Amino acid sequence: MGIDENIREIQKGILKWYPFKGGAKCLYVGEESDAVFEMLSDGMDVVCIGAEEIVSGGEKYDYIIAIESLEILSDVAAALKSLSEMLKQDGHMLLGFNNRFGTRYFFGDRDPYTKNIFDGIEDYRRAYSKKEDAFVGKCYDRQSLIDMLDDCGLHHQNYSVFPNIENVQILLRDDYESNEDFSIRVLPTYHHADTVFLEEEFIYNSLQKNHMLHSMVNAFLFDCTFEGDSLDVLQVTSSMGRSKEDSFFTVIYGKQNADGKTLGESVEKLPVYPEGVEKLRNMLQIAEELNDHGVKTVTMEMKDNRCIKMPYLMAPTAQAYLKELALKDEDAFVEKLDEFVKLIRSSSDHASEDAGDGEGILLEKGYPDLVPLNAFYVDGKFVFFDQEFAIENYPANMTIWRAVSSMGPAVAKCEKYTMEDLYKRYGIFEKLSKWQSMEWDFINKLRKEKEMAPYFSKMRYDGNKVYSNRLRMNFSAEEYMQKFVNLFKGLENKKVIVFGSGQFAKQFMQMYGGDYDVAAVIDNRKDKHGEEFYGVKIYGAEILKDFEPGSYRVIVCIKNFLSVMNQLEELGVKDYGIFDPSQQYVRERRSGAEAMHNSEVDKKGPSETTKKKYHIGYIAGVFDLFHVGHLEKFKLAKEQCDYLIVGLVTDEGVRLYKKTEPFVPFEDRKAMLEACKYVDEVVKIPPNFGGTRDAWKMYGFDVQFSGSDYANDPSWEAEKQFLEEHGVDMVFFPYTESTSSSKLKALIDQKLIN
Repeated sequence: MGIDENIREIQKGILKWYPFKGGAKCLYVGEESDAVFEMLSDGMDVVCIGAEEIVSGGEKYDYIIAIESLEILSDVAAALKSLSEMLKQDGHMLLGFNNRFGTRYFFGDRDPYTKNIFDGIEDYRRAYSKKEDAFVGKCYDRQSLIDMLDDCGLHHQNYSVFPNIENVQILLRDDYESNEDFSIRVLPTYHHADTVFLEEEFIYNSLQKNHMLHSMVNAFLFDCTFEGDSLDVLQVTSSMGRSKEDSFFTVIYGKQNADGKTLGESVEKLPVYPEGVEKLRNMLQIAEELNDHGVKTVTMEMKDNRCIKMPYLMAPTAQAYLKELALKDEDAFVEKLDEFVKLIRSSSDHASEDAGDGEGILLEKGYPDLVPLNAFYVDGKFVFFDQEFAIENYPANMTIWRAVSSMGPAVAKCEKYTMEDLYKRYGIFEKLSKWQSMEWDFINKLRKEKEMAPYFSKMRYDGNKVYSNRLRMNFSAEEYMQKFVNLFKGLENKKVIVFGSGQFAKQFMQMYGGDYDVAAVIDNRKDKHGEEFYGVKIYGAEILKDFEPGSYRVIVCIKNFLSVMNQLEELGVKDYGIFDPSQQYVRERRSGAEAMHNSEVDKKGPSETTKKKYHIGYIAGVFDLFHVGHLEKFKLAKEQCDYLIVGLVTDEGVRLYKKTEPFVPFEDRKAMLEACKYVDEVVKIPPNFGGTRDAWKMYGFDVQFSGSDYANDPSWEAEKQFLEEHGVDMVFFPYTESTSSSKLKALIDQKLIN
């Protein structure tokens, strides 16, 4: 499926699990172009009307469906009354609404109708105050909607929708308490992800414990009837958006007991598409193989050759159990984690006791989803479920990495153990980057991250941007500009002192360290003192006394920086700034006039100095075995921009991303590019921060050039989308078919040329 088709399939998830009766008559309120209308039309007789066309009386329907369509009306209550009059006595009306008290709106997402933050939370008291306001529609809260349905004489079964109607991942009935870890299961998407300042998935568990979840969920689905014959569905978990064979609904069924508490009874795993039935058979085979190796799984059976049926277990997930144990007894937590890791290592026969180069046990069959999230803790034993994947000749350490790394939030609160301690304990520390890369490849393929990149990059939050948005709320506009935006202003004659040696500091040193005189690195951890960080010695904060006031600026490169700010203030340090990874800090270079003069006049001659389409251009690559194809790209780029910056991949970057060794070392490649008359500046691409977005933050270009072989790559489409949102173009040049570095390398490898 292409990206557009995949998005439409995801949008069908709100109702594709629902057991509609074939051949029924259905009224759909919306547009015939809607994905849900398309889904309903496959098996039912569907009539489509717009929300404004709703009138009382007329034909009766088995189903009436309105998903996000009634909110544009000024009188939703009247529309619901009219729709209820068109519903058969034994019919079902399914209604989807956004919640004005949705968590997403408290965390910075914009209202879908007014495009402003917080409007719905205030019940639009400011939004519709002027006659000239052109927007139409509003979100409603849960109780208001329930009151309208009650007025229509309708029984209603209420489901909370996570994260939202357009991208359903979990549906939860409001009288059922789930044992899901929402912080892992829910991947939020937004109307306007760029204004979000908190990560909503991490609050859902607390909301459920405090009985606030169903009031603050982002959207609702109501199943309304006259006779109260509602479904016994308590929860639906969706994996739509994956390939057809990997897309499933996991449905929990149950009912209320004599005490009025809603309890689960059984679970079914339903394939979304026919291609998934064979995958279910494979799951049964995997379960049998795991049990044969002493790894207990939930009992499963094939039902009607269409789904897998399982008993409902009243037990915490292993993820929840281990997290809670880590807070109570750290040693007991590690003992249980030892037990879990032992199960992974014994889950299959060993193809090798050491896969080579210290990579650990190689399993004849590896199960990458053998992780705490997919297990229960029952009567002192781990019992696994949802084991969909088996890969031959698979390193056990890959699955161990997935299992152990998922404990990160719990271990962060431990006093006795760190994640590094655990990685070393289980022998995965040495090859950590490999296991991280393998996990990303696995998830990337499963979730179609690459194909869906343009969609995800727009709809999901960027962690750095969330961090930046949150920062702004702590400071006045003037303070924020001084401490975060004008970070490098006035640094011409000052030394830079970096505070921190963690991830933020690594990013700063790779992206900007080479442009400034970094005189020292400060870290409050005494065990770091005396070490070198990117060639600069690490000291304690007392080193600041050795510098003349006014001769330096401290750049704080720590995520949780408030205590460091207080520390610097107590030391009398006033000249400091906070490094924000999402901020655009354009590097200082020669003035535009000087650059234009040197570039245009000295290189091309005064007769050719004509105004060009772009000011600063950027092109990136390895440029190994420099050839005429490279030269042609630079020439074409320079014809369109005044100043051409070439980003050059380091030798380390070639090894990391190309999985090969460059023929020509970085310094030699750099020297050749600098000698090219079309190139104004050659810059080193930081190995870990060398993407289009990081480059734009550093160089402030208004066009990026690339080869046409990337023109239809979905991940590049996402980068193109990002640039366009910031007023930057991406221009693709024709790929040089006759010559390429790869072809030259192949010829050298074949010893056809010397």
